[in-house]
Amino acid sequence: MGRAQKRTFKQQQRYNPLGPPAVQGAVTTVQSKDEVPALLSRLASADANDRLWAAASASNLLVSDDHSVRRMLLANNVITALIERLSDSVPDVVVQVSGALHNIAAIDQGAAEEMCRKNIFAAIQSLVPRLAKSIDDIIKQKDGDKSGDGAERKLVFVTTDNLISILWVLCETVSSSIRQINDMALTPFLVSFFGVADKLPPSLVHTAGQFLCTLTDGTFYARRALLSQDGAVDTLRNVVQMQHAGNSSVSADDLAITRILAGGILANIKPAALASLKKKYKDSLDGIPAEDLKPWEDLSGTLVQVIAQFISFDIHEAAAKTIASLKSSVTSGAADLDSTEMDDDANAVNNSVISDGTVAMDRISSHMNYVQMALELAANIFTDEGASDPDAEQEENNLENNGDNSDSDDAGGDEYDSGMEGEYEKDMEGVDAEDTGFDQDDMDGVLADEGTVAKGTEKAVQGSILG
Repeated sequence: MGRAQKRTFKQQQRYNPLGPPAVQGAVTTVQSKDEVPALLSRLASADANDRLWAAASASNLLVSDDHSVRRMLLANNVITALIERLSDSVPDVVVQVSGALHNIAAIDQGAAEEMCRKNIFAAIQSLVPRLAKSIDDIIKQKDGDKSGDGAERKLVFVTTDNLISILWVLCETVSSSIRQINDMALTPFLVSFFGVADKLPPSLVHTAGQFLCTLTDGTFYARRALLSQDGAVDTLRNVVQMQHAGNSSVSADDLAITRILAGGILANIKPAALASLKKKYKDSLDGIPAEDLKPWEDLSGTLVQVIAQFISFDIHEAAAKTIASLKSSVTSGAADLDSTEMDDDANAVNNSVISDGTVAMDRISSHMNYVQMALELAANIFTDEGASDPDAEQEENNLENNGDNSDSDDAGGDEYDSGMEGEYEKDMEGVDAEDTGFDQDDMDGVLADEGTVAKGTEKAVQGSILG
């Protein structure tokens, strides 16, 4: 009987819901192309305020409806200028720059490809240890010590979300980026967010989880790296089983999304985990011990329960509440205006309402995207993907025989989704599945040979959030 093809979910990209701080005076349009070089030159200004203004203005212009302005910016090497400013000493500049790069990568394929050619990966990786340390410091602060540094914490969280989102976009849109992303060895960094999920903004945890879902769904290197990381599987399992968040500010929906993402990542690595267990106990008369096998067997049932609770979302009710809220904002804003101030302040009220409406609609859209993700995961479960799937042994053999970091052809487009399974099946003809197991020692050797461990970054991450 034929096997149903695995359904691969790819989350629609969105702007950072945490939102970077607004910069007063940042432009949203230019009158002529002569203004563009002058604007970009201020990105390299010695004055931090100039750099901040230029970064915020570039961010506004890159996502404006005027495509000609975007083309002028790209023609004037805005990507290179922004990447260089990722190393800026002023956090406010970095958050604006990272937001600009994320937004343009999400809507412009050419810009995303240029980022890869300009090696944005090195710039981002240089920031990871510093961000991990900053997040660690925030988490370790006592509640009473957090009152005065809310803006600083937000900068750290927004920058981290932006940088992860950039890599996520590149992973899904530029297939050649997979090798560089693997070389960054970010698995410990991404998993670490789940270990402290109740102490971080849910949207940041969700971004890290979605990126790790994409990586483990599309690249066997990411699956092996996750399985070889001490404590990673247990961390994700604990999140899947979590009934209540330790932080009362985390909503039930946000917790459910975090649990679903953790479960989706585990579902992605389940075939490889079972293949490794099979090899480990191949000479045992009793087979795989029940305590090792049971957590993987129970995963699908637990996920279905979480998904069933989460997808009971009434979009009509949510839309009605949003409309009522917007009408209330309009009425309230108009009533607050003095008749003599009406002409001057009407635009301000309208802009505020539009902004509130955009946030509300983005919230509904984001929730529906997560519902779609949950349904896709449920579809994979009900088509019996995972334990009975021969792809685990097939990819083990492919990795051991080829030894190269071939994930550049393993994700980022329909070629992998539709064609790679057939290639694996062809490669596996006549191969004994028990000879294709893969354990932690094998993974460490492959990563060391390929130079993909990125020791400095990994050590810094493990010494902070994971510590």
